[in-house]
Amino acid sequence: MRRASLLLLAALLSLLALPAQAGLRRATFFPKDLDMEEVGDLELDTRLGVLHTQDNNNVVLPDFALDFGIDRRLEFDIDAQAGMDMATGAWLAQDQLWISAKHLIWDSHGKDQAWAFGLQEGPRFAVMPNTWGFGYQALALLGLRGLHWQGVISVGGFIDPQDVDTWHRPSGVLAGVDWSFDLNDDWDIAPALATTIHGEGNVDAVVTADLERDLGKWGSARVGVMGGWQDSGRVIGFEVGYAPRIKFLGKPPAPPKP
Repeated sequence: MRRASLLLLAALLSLLALPAQAGLRRATFFPKDLDMEEVGDLELDTRLGVLHTQDNNNVVLPDFALDFGIDRRLEFDIDAQAGMDMATGAWLAQDQLWISAKHLIWDSHGKDQAWAFGLQEGPRFAVMPNTWGFGYQALALLGLRGLHWQGVISVGGFIDPQDVDTWHRPSGVLAGVDWSFDLNDDWDIAPALATTIHGEGNVDAVVTADLERDLGKWGSARVGVMGGWQDSGRVIGFEVGYAPRIKFLGKPPAPPKP
C-alpha cells in the first residue's frame, strides 16, 4: 500500500514537468479547510474534470493536494494544478507548486458548536514556463462547526516567482468560503465560493458545488460542478474526485479483541 501511494504521488508530481504554455487561464483558487490529518496519516485529495472557457476546453486536475499529519496541530501540504488542452492533447502546467505548513493555532469546543483558527503558509516554487525562483502564499483560516454543518473562511494573499522576460512578480489577494452540510451519516453537500484579486486589477471568481461521500477507512469521493469567470471570460465545468487516506507512518491500530 505504501509503495502504491508513492507511485501515485510520483505520477501526479510528474505532471508539473510536462510542457506548459504562457497565456493559459490563471489557476483556480480553492478555499482550504481546517481538518487536520491524524499523526502519520497521508491523504491525497485529487480532482479530475472538464473545464470549458470561451477560448477552449481542457481536461484538468484543478487541484490536487497531498496532506500529511505531523501532530494534532500541524500538517504538511503540497498543492498543485495541471491540465490537458483537448485541442493538442498536451498536458499543461497551470499553477506554481505550493509547499506549505498548516497550523491549528486555537480551537474552542462547546455543546453545539466549535470554533477554530489557523494559518497555512509556505513558498511557491517556479514550475510554470518562463518563471524563475520562488514566491510565497499565506492564508488565515477561520472555521465554525455546528451539529450538522461546518464552514471555513479563507483570507490571504500570494506573490509568485518572477517572469524571466519582464521580471514581473504576479501577486494578489485571495478570499473564499467553503461550506459543508450533512445529508446523512455518509453524504454531504459542499458549496464553495473563491475569489482572486490580481495585482493588475483583474478579479476571478469561481463557485463550486460538490456531493461528497464518506468512504470510511478508504477516504472520501466527490462529484460536482463549477462555474464563474476568469480573465473576463466564462468558466464552466464538472469534476470528480477521490481522496484516499493512508496510514503512511506507524502501525495501523490493532483490531479490537473479541
